[in-house]
Amino acid sequence: MTASDTGGLGAHPHRQSDPFPLPAGAAVLRRLAASDLQDFQSYRSDAELARFQGWSPQTDAEAQKFLQAVATAPLFEPGEWIQLAIAQPPSRKLVGDIGLFLAQDGSYAEVGVTLARSAQGAGLATLAVQAAISLVFARTTAAQVIGVTDQRNAASIRLLQRVGMQLTESREALFKGEPCTELVFALQRPPSPAGALPPVADLLVKLRAMGVDVPAGPVRADGYGDSPELSAALLALIRAGRKRAGTSLLWAMQAEGEALPKVGQIEIVVDHLNEPALITRITHVETVPYNQVTAEYAAIEGEGDGSLAYWREAHWAFFSRECQRIGREPAVTMPVVCSVFEVLNVLPRETGTP
Repeated sequence: MTASDTGGLGAHPHRQSDPFPLPAGAAVLRRLAASDLQDFQSYRSDAELARFQGWSPQTDAEAQKFLQAVATAPLFEPGEWIQLAIAQPPSRKLVGDIGLFLAQDGSYAEVGVTLARSAQGAGLATLAVQAAISLVFARTTAAQVIGVTDQRNAASIRLLQRVGMQLTESREALFKGEPCTELVFALQRPPSPAGALPPVADLLVKLRAMGVDVPAGPVRADGYGDSPELSAALLALIRAGRKRAGTSLLWAMQAEGEALPKVGQIEIVVDHLNEPALITRITHVETVPYNQVTAEYAAIEGEGDGSLAYWREAHWAFFSRECQRIGREPAVTMPVVCSVFEVLNVLPRETGTP
């Protein structure tokens, strides 16, 4: 009785209550550090790069003081900017930085990015901004993320459009002593459809903030049941060591565009509030007709008395509700996806389980 959302972010070391380093494809977001001074100054001293930026070149002493301050600055302090490093794995060499501002009332956040000219053209800025936006929506209640740029800065305009922002305002301003026209782009927080699983990236941010490691490899989100009561009951069986398998209706997965689970995938299992409850790894996957599920598998799934008769009764009721939801008629030959898993981490109940 599961549903899933897949992703491909692996796990990396973290600091307690801090989501960094945060992987973003060919880029990674991390904290700036005093050791970044040389790389930081190499692009921050580029006058052409600074033309449309709110910052100005600094002396080494000023830059060192700045790096030391932002290395431990709180993330998303209302009314304050935080500057993060854009780096390239695996060395995590600094190639730029990204600024995030949270409004005093928390209603919106603003993003700004600087990327060394030597690192431009490879999509790193797009990846970094996308990761930063996901971070904002995962760690704040901001309703939108905005980006403000000079109308002459064509590269910045293209970047904001690539990440899905829409032009919302044009305003006259004074920038670095000169009149200019600023363009304001915005991206609204995406709605969460009823019953939808949260994005894997958002769950990884939450787990890192909790100090929880996720093994490297492909990651998917999963949930159990179609009600708070059923979700709580099934998660309790897993915690108790009785349940080590879950079954999904293939028709429902196809209707929702969900990818089939694969052996070796890491699952972040959420509760009915979409909070992380468990981390598991898939060890076996098989798609079979409903009436060909075996007694051995029913015992592994561990629901009720563990018998095949109970499995059929409980799952017929569940799959009938699923069929009604997607406009299909239940049948004894309907295809079901049987997944066996091992439990890697049971999260404390106060952090996400009922």
